[in-house]
Amino acid sequence: MPRNTKTLWLIPAVVAGGFTFAALGIGVWELYCGKNIEAANWVMAAGGLGLIVFSSVQLHREARREADRLAAARAKLKPAAWLARRMCEQGVIKSDGRGSSGGTMKGWLANWYTSPKARLMEVGGSPARLDVLEELMRETVTLAAEAGETDVNAADRAFNAFIVAANILNELNATVGGAVDSLVYDAAIPSARRAAQHLAAAALALVPLAPRGAEEPAVPADPKFSDER
Repeated sequence: MPRNTKTLWLIPAVVAGGFTFAALGIGVWELYCGKNIEAANWVMAAGGLGLIVFSSVQLHREARREADRLAAARAKLKPAAWLARRMCEQGVIKSDGRGSSGGTMKGWLANWYTSPKARLMEVGGSPARLDVLEELMRETVTLAAEAGETDVNAADRAFNAFIVAANILNELNATVGGAVDSLVYDAAIPSARRAAQHLAAAALALVPLAPRGAEEPAVPADPKFSDER
């Protein structure tokens, strides 16, 4: 709740409270003077004003509870969104063959999957990176549903961009994941670049949910695989 609005609820409560006591005082005076009907009217008026005070306090408590709930929901959302954003950004960084962690399109594609040999050697071993990112995206969307409309929209944009990237990656893994003709391989590179671009879009959508830190590595604006023309 913004600081300048924290005490606004006091204004109607204090004003109504003052009128309540004034009406009650007048009612007591009218009763003292023997004007029973007038006294009853003033007491009823005081009761109505008292309801305004009570309602103001209740509304303030509800607003505080809602603010606390949103803060707690966003606190739970941030770690999942941060991990998902970092994985997307790492994917973009590694798609730049000019960087220290970059390489070929084939190497970048293999990074998202567990090789058949590793699956045979590691029963119940580490899941593929793409599966890990998918789970983080699902968790982000689920937690965002508790945090508010703005967070839901951001999580939805990130998830939609990730789904497009994952579909492209899965198709590439099925077509060029093994040994292929050089012409087929070269023709697949633009699709891999589109997947990286969608990962970048997903990461950008997650920034409002998990802002970047100054110490985090820069994401290249125009990455290229070492074998990308």
